[in-house]
Amino acid sequence: MTNIKNLVQDVVASPLGDVIAEVGRGVADAQHALDEGSLGAVLDIYAESDDEKLRLLQEIGYRPTFYALPETSGEVRVALRMGQGAAGARNATPVKPTQAAVRAVPARIGLNTASRRLYSTPVDARYANQFGFSADISAKLTFKIVPVPAPDGADELRLVPDLNLRKPSGVIEALDRLALEPEFRDADGVAISDPGEDLVVSAQDPAPDSIARTGDAVAVTLSAPA
Repeated sequence: MTNIKNLVQDVVASPLGDVIAEVGRGVADAQHALDEGSLGAVLDIYAESDDEKLRLLQEIGYRPTFYALPETSGEVRVALRMGQGAAGARNATPVKPTQAAVRAVPARIGLNTASRRLYSTPVDARYANQFGFSADISAKLTFKIVPVPAPDGADELRLVPDLNLRKPSGVIEALDRLALEPEFRDADGVAISDPGEDLVVSAQDPAPDSIARTGDAVAVTLSAPA
């Protein structure tokens, strides 16, 4: 016996709710990609670099542009037909719907609405060959991408540099460029107020490439070079 459920899923168009949900997920994924791109641009600028142009952008507080998708619309063309079966055969056994079906014609004019329903069918090559249907198939998607103000605090994000094996003066210089504060400690975790240049960084917290904000402290552990 033919599996009626598979037949309906194979021939009849996807429920409208599923189509809308997929469009929504697509828009959400696109917005996420736009946000990631803009945030990546912020971190690229506000990271340790010897590039003079990047350092100038840091000094003037440049904010990369963020973008948003305020409006998205889609249009899909399908074939509509009246019949007793989902696949188009008039002798097909009516399929009992799991949800209330849309009545194509009011019962008051005499049609048997229990067995005659309006079907929406995608017109692919198999459908056209089987039922001799000829029509143009098209889908249209329109959307807008507009610049929006950067989120508050976006220009305060900093990428923590790798300070391993640097001397205290190098640590101070690197962190000062990024408006971060150094905290020097010895191997036992005791604060060092005036570290000597004979020591180097053996550990740091946060780790390199972590995200911090202006004014955050970076704790570095100093020890004698090996």
